[in-house]
Amino acid sequence: MEQQAQNAEREPSFEEALAQLRETVQTLEEGNVSLEEATRLLAQGAELARTCNDLLAKAELQVSRIRRNFQGQADKADEPDSLMASPQQDFGMFDDAPR
Repeated sequence: MEQQAQNAEREPSFEEALAQLRETVQTLEEGNVSLEEATRLLAQGAELARTCNDLLAKAELQVSRIRRNFQGQADKADEPDSLMASPQQDFGMFDDAPR
């Protein structure tokens, strides 16, 4: 009983929602439904489309975050080690030396 309640509350995966949306569209395109059923299917299809859109937006956000994190790590790897002194720091004592 508890498992059924959890499944009912669980948002479908993108693939599940897309498959249901395709079935809904196919049923509507066949045209063998009453006006009341067509209206219900249209509302269901709109909700499934919203779910797919939301899930895609979440995935895009995750990909953007991963790319930013990766780029930040790559940029850090390109920087000189903070423990190593820069050439100016190493040879700063020679700045006053004649050239």
